[in-house]
Amino acid sequence: MAEGPATVAPPVDGLWRVARGDNPLAVPVGGGGAPSRANRFDPLMMSYGVLYFGTDLETCFGETLARFRPSLKMLALVEDEWQALGFMAVGSVAADWRQRRTVVHVRLARDLVFVDVESPVTHQFLRRELALGLSSIGLSDLDVSTVRGPDRRVTQMISEWAYMASSGEEPSYGGVRYESRIRSGWECWALFEDEELEIEVLETRPITPDIPEMQTVAKLFELQVF
Repeated sequence: MAEGPATVAPPVDGLWRVARGDNPLAVPVGGGGAPSRANRFDPLMMSYGVLYFGTDLETCFGETLARFRPSLKMLALVEDEWQALGFMAVGSVAADWRQRRTVVHVRLARDLVFVDVESPVTHQFLRRELALGLSSIGLSDLDVSTVRGPDRRVTQMISEWAYMASSGEEPSYGGVRYESRIRSGWECWALFEDEELEIEVLETRPITPDIPEMQTVAKLFELQVF
């Protein structure tokens, strides 16, 4: 029987975040909203904040720009017309989106521990811990496909379990380490709010059109960022 979930420390080189420029490290308080409208590891029933980071900037832009891709329904409706006119299926991202946001590079304490939800050790442990809750939403198993799947009740349930395990005198987990559902290898970090947590800001900079990581993601998603 697994004694606990697999854990991992944050990278020594720090983490990256793309967020609104007025306060890129402001912690939104989640809880009580519709699962489909919440971020992946936001709480459902509880009330605490979660900050999202990526190990690199490409991951951050991949996660934030994905929402601008045309929907499958839209692509299906206009594909023939676009091809007939010689157009590419390219979406547009207004300059306002870029101008209202900033890049921030931070470092977290190395003794901070994150639950690694990509590990089968974690899956095996949570199958027992969350058996009642997971089965109540119709799941028969917990693995990579469910953790990265579209039902955010799964990840919200995991988030709340990890946060509750951190509520004692000596917090066990600072958050959750996971991979993007869009691309394996894009490593993400969901950081639980903590009044005593110190975040060292290494760098902040505006989002300019020439950032290589943003250009890479825009090309991948067939987007034009103005």
